[in-house]
Amino acid sequence: MRILYSETGAYLPSSAHFLEAMEQRAAAGHGEFLFFDEARFIAPCGSLADRVARRVVGRPLRGYGEINRALLGAAESFKPDVILIAKGAYFAPATLRALKESSGATLVNYASDDPFNPASSSRDVLDSIPLFDLYLSTRRAAMADIARAGCPRVEYLMFGYKPELHFPEAPRTVSEHARFDSDVAFVGGCDADRAPYFEHLARAIPGLRMHLYGAYFDRYPALKPFWCGMATGRDYRLALGGAKIALNLVRRANRDDHVMRTFEIPACGAFMLAERTLVHEELFEKNREAVFFSSPAELTERVREWLARDAERVQIAAAGHRKIVCGAHHYADRLARIVDLVTGGGETVSADAPASEHNREGAPRTHWYRPRRRLQDPSSRNVRSG
Repeated sequence: MRILYSETGAYLPSSAHFLEAMEQRAAAGHGEFLFFDEARFIAPCGSLADRVARRVVGRPLRGYGEINRALLGAAESFKPDVILIAKGAYFAPATLRALKESSGATLVNYASDDPFNPASSSRDVLDSIPLFDLYLSTRRAAMADIARAGCPRVEYLMFGYKPELHFPEAPRTVSEHARFDSDVAFVGGCDADRAPYFEHLARAIPGLRMHLYGAYFDRYPALKPFWCGMATGRDYRLALGGAKIALNLVRRANRDDHVMRTFEIPACGAFMLAERTLVHEELFEKNREAVFFSSPAELTERVREWLARDAERVQIAAAGHRKIVCGAHHYADRLARIVDLVTGGGETVSADAPASEHNREGAPRTHWYRPRRRLQDPSSRNVRSG
């Protein structure tokens, strides 16, 4: 199977979600893939004018035409069996129609955000829903809306974790301990409906060592003293490894029933205090693998309770870690599920299959799409050999 996989690499190593899993699959001889890095054309929002353009007209000031033409060119040269697009915020419906007509590939969307959330979606995303053969929703609440919008097949596929990135690591040096040791840590954006949870904690527990990592916390006077900037890569592991309690709140505007942190926090070996949702309660045994809350007051009550129960916190963290790492929840498992859904229950890879120009002995199975002119490169980590 040949998979053309499109997602932004602007947030490496957290995204693209399936990149390492694709590489492992190709290295094992299960077909080939081409990674189309959207960040080479469209960078994360920068100027005020660019942010306004994306919000008002649903597309950036620069790069929109180039990324659409480049995707068509990549498909023409690679000849994929499957085109997997994560979100696809900047691909025009006309581009997707042309892809289907020219390639005959199965078109799959992995919806990392709610396509009906105006804060994170676009007109192109909504108008393209009927063009996908398979839409993978990371939230159950959106599935009926996606089907009503015209997609013939909608499936639920949760987030996961990356074993290469998400594993237990505690602060080692004196400076790391000073920077990352905390009673409570949260990594994520400070949405308006999240702020009251942290404000309640700050008021109710004087002297609480609360570390808040992510955007917008500095906009709230009561939370700015707790803001610790951003935490990505190893810093993300250390922030979780240095916290007695790692908080997990979902995003209401996305109708989330879980988030990436649902798997990443336990995979990193941290004690997780998570917002109560049906999916969280299905995944974790209460007070044995994770602890839950439903309101700012209950969050404060649970923090007080579990800060005083050191030994039990360690046991719950270990049990939550086992649940995730032994439970087929990394992105290679999610990719295998996608392949099963596309192929109808299982892909057959024959050792006796005749070699083609694409899978002959010694030929590369992993490809990176390289545009002739690199338009955007927000991080040097976007450049990989192969």
